[in-house]
Amino acid sequence: MIARANRPAVVLHPHVRPFNPWRDSVALADLLESAFSESELDESSHRLIQRLRYYGAFDFLAFGQGVGFVWVENGELLGNASIQRNPTRGDTWIIGNVATRADARNRGIGRAVVEACIQFAAQKKARYVALQADVTNAPAIHLYTKLGFEPLVEVTHYLRPSVRERMPEVGNALMRTRPARWSDRNTVLALAQHCIPEASTYAEAFDSNVYRLGPRWSLVNALSGNVEAWYLAEDESGALRTRVNYEGSCHHLELLLDEDADDETAQVLLARGLHRFTTFLSKPIYAAQIAPTPLMHRALLASGFRVLRTLVHMRLTL
Repeated sequence: MIARANRPAVVLHPHVRPFNPWRDSVALADLLESAFSESELDESSHRLIQRLRYYGAFDFLAFGQGVGFVWVENGELLGNASIQRNPTRGDTWIIGNVATRADARNRGIGRAVVEACIQFAAQKKARYVALQADVTNAPAIHLYTKLGFEPLVEVTHYLRPSVRERMPEVGNALMRTRPARWSDRNTVLALAQHCIPEASTYAEAFDSNVYRLGPRWSLVNALSGNVEAWYLAEDESGALRTRVNYEGSCHHLELLLDEDADDETAQVLLARGLHRFTTFLSKPIYAAQIAPTPLMHRALLASGFRVLRTLVHMRLTL
């Protein structure tokens, strides 16, 4: 039974207890690496596993003890679910890193740790609990649906192996696009609001400042080493955000298009963005597109990207 907001305490299964980073970090790193070995881990997952393997005093001070629940049986960690408050939606908590060891599946372990997280959020007087699931993971989606989660929106993740590979012609892109200026902030923000529905902000924090060009954005960007650059289509029907990643394994981009954009608009924006990356260390390019339109999908594939995964965002109302 799922707890409601007036339940006074979290009631745990006998094998479930709160996650303790000092005791559980290495075992959890092993579990996550094993559980997700069949899928390509994104950069944040790699960082998390690395941090868990070498968890120490600095991590405790920087990140706290962490919140989540683990299933432990005969001294072995067999399942996990983590939970954190959505920093941009105070009424929402996000569940992540749901994993069960392969030889212990179909025993209700995943359900037990997820229910513990839901009860924890209810105790914190949350209104919503949200999570993401791979659309190909039918058992997980079935579990979440039984628990009362409803699908909100799908996000498709794309990867381009290398910026040097299959580079598109940039000449037309330079003529039909330009760097965005502060005066374009309303245009960029309107494109973001058009392409990023509110439904996508429950299971993933949304930072609107990324799309508000101006003094604050420029200052933060300058202090970060000018990692971001925005480009705008000549007719203002589309924009592209590029983010250079000096330390991570991938650079990033995000394509925004309105209903007036066409294939050429999408392709010249992508060509302009990819051209920017050629002046930096060559790395794969990562793009996460919320509910990509057929036009966005065609343009990304034509520019050398492939689909990495599609995640469905789901939400439970408490």
